[in-house]
Amino acid sequence: MKNVFSGVLVAALALVGLTGCSSDCSIYCDRYYECIDADINVDRCVERCVDASDASREHQDRVAECSECVNTRVCSETYEDCVDECFGVEGP
Repeated sequence: MKNVFSGVLVAALALVGLTGCSSDCSIYCDRYYECIDADINVDRCVERCVDASDASREHQDRVAECSECVNTRVCSETYEDCVDECFGVEGP
């Protein structure tokens, strides 16, 4: 029973981690579309961002910082205020 509980807990934590990453990538790509370039394919952007985050914890951390920054600002502020947090994020 202990092994079953441990397996369920690990699966639940993995799902939460992946959901956070996907959510951060969605925020980043949606804001990129909204504020910078309405010609990007948002779904492709999210896919590229998630793939890069799956491959690199550093990228995952960068996306989290970036999405937090862009999600709290109006479009006119995002470029100037979030350039450091968003530099190097895979997506568009």
